[in-house]
Amino acid sequence: MIIKMAASMRVMFQHNVNKFLLTPASWRPVARTLNVSYAHSSKADEDSSIDKNPLYEKYADKLKKLQSSNPEEYQRRLHLMRESVKKKEDVTQEQTPTLSDQPRPKLMSGTSGEEKGLDSVVKVDLLRKHSAEEITEIWKGFHREKDFICAVIPKETYAKIQQKAKEFPMFLYPLPRDEGYEFFFAQFFIDSCYFTSVINYQAYQENAPALLTLTHYTELQEEKGIVLMRGELDTKYLTVQQAQFFANEVQLYYASDDADRLRLLRAFNKRPADFKHADLIDQLSNTTVNLS
Repeated sequence: MIIKMAASMRVMFQHNVNKFLLTPASWRPVARTLNVSYAHSSKADEDSSIDKNPLYEKYADKLKKLQSSNPEEYQRRLHLMRESVKKKEDVTQEQTPTLSDQPRPKLMSGTSGEEKGLDSVVKVDLLRKHSAEEITEIWKGFHREKDFICAVIPKETYAKIQQKAKEFPMFLYPLPRDEGYEFFFAQFFIDSCYFTSVINYQAYQENAPALLTLTHYTELQEEKGIVLMRGELDTKYLTVQQAQFFANEVQLYYASDDADRLRLLRAFNKRPADFKHADLIDQLSNTTVNLS
């Protein structure tokens, strides 16, 4: 569900969408992470090609350290990676642009009132009895062994995200692929952020499906000082790691005070003619994400 974009943005996508489909890779990441508590779990959430993708090099290093410090946990994670090799769709989605089989009408247009509260996920009254630290562990544990990502965000951080999301609701994100980058379009609506691939938008316009939805639950924001985030993804087209990557990128653009990222947000939303997709890749070359 992504609301209709402004006319100027629609024109930009109609005329320039092809340049966003794939861009040759030419970067290597340097270490930089954002201090937000994230967790992710999945029955097959490890990428079998982890050693071939520069984005995941840091993750591979952590596995090596884990082998020495906690052999049992290392074997568990290794088993998960081996299981993922068996799934052909994981290999396919690493090699081809993300195009859905068919549109899902109205998912990206209008306001549908699909926003649901935290009580649709967990028993809020029971959560309120715990401290913020305990809720963090409960939230992570609740999503373990599920095809979701989750995060616990300090209320001050989420206040920054909200402020920027109101002013700059739309943005574009490059997803590293073996052969380059695939671009995804995202838009905030109320407390959720919806993602679809640019190739999906090209094919289905406003009916393009949301492949990832990041929902922020604010029920505990004032009382506990935290906002709970849950990311639901279409596992036919995205891995849990890729969803985690997008969530981290949202944090970097909307929660930080980086002047260059702010310039890109402003250009994409206010001055699309001045927006250069190559600048996104330049920014990505200076960041990496925490995949643990």
